[in-house]
Amino acid sequence: MKRPISIYLGVLMILLRTVTTVVTAVNIALDWKKVDISLDAGTSADMEALSGALLVGLMIFFGVAVVIDLTVAALIFRGSNRARFVAMILATVLVLGSAVDFFADGTSFTLENGGLLGLSLDILVLVALSDSDARDFTTGNSNTRSDARRTRRTLRRRARRRPRSA
Repeated sequence: MKRPISIYLGVLMILLRTVTTVVTAVNIALDWKKVDISLDAGTSADMEALSGALLVGLMIFFGVAVVIDLTVAALIFRGSNRARFVAMILATVLVLGSAVDFFADGTSFTLENGGLLGLSLDILVLVALSDSDARDFTTGNSNTRSDARRTRRTLRRRARRRPRSA
């Protein structure tokens, strides 16, 4: 089956979301000294150590998010239905998180803080990957792969049952 345009667009939106994640991580790393951590950690040396550990933890989190996004995008492009579900679930969680953040704190979504771009990309991922053509493409590929596995298993079983002739 030919890859539909919705798969291309969904993968493109995931890649753009990955770029925004990288840009956000770089901005946080560059502006980290301006971040005010108001915890009672003791001396300023303790605060600096805590701040450094928190920055490393955030960068690891962003790195894992980027790797997951790239892996999911590659698997969707290959036709994985599970990866399509994972991408749609992640996008739904991110959209719901933005909605909760907005209603709880009144957080504004602007281009400066990246919230508007990230939210719109997540919504576009949902729209592109929930298309019936995308579903048919990934479901068809999943069925083709499972049929191929089933055929290989059957052939191996038949080969084991045959008596060997000398």
